[in-house]
Amino acid sequence: MTRSLVLAGVAWLTACADGASASPRTLELAPCRIAGSDRVAQCGALERPVDPAQPDGPSLALRVAVFPAREATRRHPLYFFAGGPGQAATEAFGPLLAAFDDVGRDRDLVLVDQRGTGSSAPLDCEGPEDPGLAELLSARVRADDLKACLAGYPHDPRMFVTTIAAADLDAVRVALGHDTIDLIGGSYGTRAAMVYARAHGDHVGRIVLDGVAPVDMALPASFGADAQAVLDAMFADCAASPECAAAFPDARARFDAWMAELARTPVHTRLEHPRTGEVVEVDVGAREVALMLRGILYVPALTSILPLTLAQAQAGDFGPLVAQGLTLGDSIGESFSYGMFLSVVCAEDVPYIDDAAAAASDGTFLGRSYVEMIRESCAVWPRAPLAPGYREPVALTQPTLVLSGALDPVTPPRWGAHVLPHLAAGRHVIVPGSGHGTMALPCVKQMIHAFLDGADTLEIGCVEDDVRPPFFVDNAGPPA
Repeated sequence: MTRSLVLAGVAWLTACADGASASPRTLELAPCRIAGSDRVAQCGALERPVDPAQPDGPSLALRVAVFPAREATRRHPLYFFAGGPGQAATEAFGPLLAAFDDVGRDRDLVLVDQRGTGSSAPLDCEGPEDPGLAELLSARVRADDLKACLAGYPHDPRMFVTTIAAADLDAVRVALGHDTIDLIGGSYGTRAAMVYARAHGDHVGRIVLDGVAPVDMALPASFGADAQAVLDAMFADCAASPECAAAFPDARARFDAWMAELARTPVHTRLEHPRTGEVVEVDVGAREVALMLRGILYVPALTSILPLTLAQAQAGDFGPLVAQGLTLGDSIGESFSYGMFLSVVCAEDVPYIDDAAAAASDGTFLGRSYVEMIRESCAVWPRAPLAPGYREPVALTQPTLVLSGALDPVTPPRWGAHVLPHLAAGRHVIVPGSGHGTMALPCVKQMIHAFLDGADTLEIGCVEDDVRPPFFVDNAGPPA
């Protein structure tokens, strides 16, 4: 199995004019560093029962990191919700905090590693330490690896679903002495934020959702159609570009014919392992190409190279495709807990993928590969029961800013539109040239800052400047 293709109390100011702190802090914090950030944080650990129904039973520790406001706090603290599911907030958001430096001037920034991730009783599930390139490309599920992971966990993996995580977060809020908090989440973190707001809305001020993954989404049934839409847009944009169209004529038809041929007869080729440098012989078929391609589509900067990369692969040089296709998995692998991912999706998503939902991927370049892969894993993984009504649309009255990248292959704008009717004070902004995750873009960051500060209107014109990077027509780059 591989995940490469498949993220001493020191006082700080809490008194504020708008009620951001309602009671004394009971969680001891000490100075710490978060990877990717040059600011000193205050960190602590909050003990929580593994099973909420057994408050005196076994417990686990939640890692909490707070970046105190640099001025006397006058605004609500901002709590970050990481994606995946399986990414740790302290690891996923550390490198992004510089983008929120202005936001943190007069508010505390709070990162909580959700149970099962990071340093909060992680449900890590590693495959072989140095998997061969063929295994990296295939992303096959090995039931024995999953069973070994399950046997090594000290806690019941059924206790790591989103509703329990929401209760954890509220316990953190209370322990930090916060009354009203603002929320920001990306990808799966949008689901976690909405579940928290539904359960604890009296303590929520404003909400930012970046790349919406609703409670009724049923991952990964939508992956095929959503990734296909982004690939189609790439081919259409290339055809509309005189330089790209001239360099790669009939790119879409050539791709479709090539994938059909690979489905019939995989190519046996020699490739260099992108990490070890070892040259190995592997078979590359349509499934392997599809899984690599889906990873590339997450990053618009890589899709600007994609027509060239595909042309090179069709000519027999798979090296660029492999190197680019494994980039996403490598970048999130170190901050991703695959066991926590399965605990969530095997309870909240996969059981709700019926034949009609699975068939939505038919005819796409990805096909049912991802659905079948996760279903195989969930056949082994323990499944938690869902709370009644969990998958009902989340209805919220709090001001909510919904952000979508127009080129997002996993949480595209249609999912933002899906939740908007249930957000009484919601606003949906689509960022034209962005993929999965928009909050780090300077224009979007300014918009988020204004929204959290209570702006009645938002200046969104700057998002129109975010466009797809120009296509590479050869290895020298885009045309001059």
